[in-house]
Amino acid sequence: MKKLSEERLGELLVFGEMIFYALFPIIISYTTKLMPPILFAGTSTLVTGIVLFIYLAITKQLGKLRNKKAIIYSLWVALLIIIIPSILIFIGTSKTSGINTSLLLQSEIVFTFILYSLLKYEKITTRRISGAIIVILGTAAIVYNGSASINLGDLLIICGTFFYPIGNIFARKALGVTTTPILLFVRNIIGAPILIGISLMFETYNQPMTYFIANFYPYMLFSGIFIYCISKMLWYEGMRRLETNKAILISVGGYPAISLFFTYLFLHEVPTPYQWVGFSLILVGLIITITKAKKLVTSTTPLHD
Repeated sequence: MKKLSEERLGELLVFGEMIFYALFPIIISYTTKLMPPILFAGTSTLVTGIVLFIYLAITKQLGKLRNKKAIIYSLWVALLIIIIPSILIFIGTSKTSGINTSLLLQSEIVFTFILYSLLKYEKITTRRISGAIIVILGTAAIVYNGSASINLGDLLIICGTFFYPIGNIFARKALGVTTTPILLFVRNIIGAPILIGISLMFETYNQPMTYFIANFYPYMLFSGIFIYCISKMLWYEGMRRLETNKAILISVGGYPAISLFFTYLFLHEVPTPYQWVGFSLILVGLIITITKAKKLVTSTTPLHD
């Protein structure tokens, strides 16, 4: 009975994460067209770090920051999940549609299965290869979208997702020696000043930084609290209670459809036939890839950033 209740709790946690994370492409698609994208990534990440610092102080967990091994792993997580992907994905999103962002973020799944198969975390099977090929075809349909020209933004998003599974290997190591709040705090409090510094050095500002903060702080707060903090807490805690393949199926199976709905609702973007075809292929490929495998390693790293 206890196992059943823990499993049900894990399902609810991952489902909650899916709802929050489905808003991620919409938020960044809207804000990165109005303000420097890396600046938004940095300020949102800073909000998360501040919120988690307050939480750790209230719960008297700041002493756990003395764990050197956890800090080292968390620094790698900051680089590979916060800094590099944020630069690529946020800039890419500013150059493409919210729908493309929603769908192309699923490229992370393909990179994850390829990497984990090569590292022998998961077995390479014909079924997995077939599913990955179908996902790639779906991604190609979205990138093509009726035009032979290649959208730089789409390519940047795909490249950004490449780093997530690498960073998640270090995240799994960090979670083996520390808690989820500590990991999230370190990765965000390290990533935030670096992203803001990169923005100040390389991005073009048509207004002072204070203007963007004053006018877009609600989006920064929402992104930092709900998407970067609560969403990730739900995901990691859900993963502790579920087999990896089941958690992925819950999250990935529903995320694209919900994200497309939010994109239409808030950005008023209507999917093109190519995007519908790409969405359908990606969904079919993911289902083929993550179901009916003969052997799955349940301790593999979480897929989301």
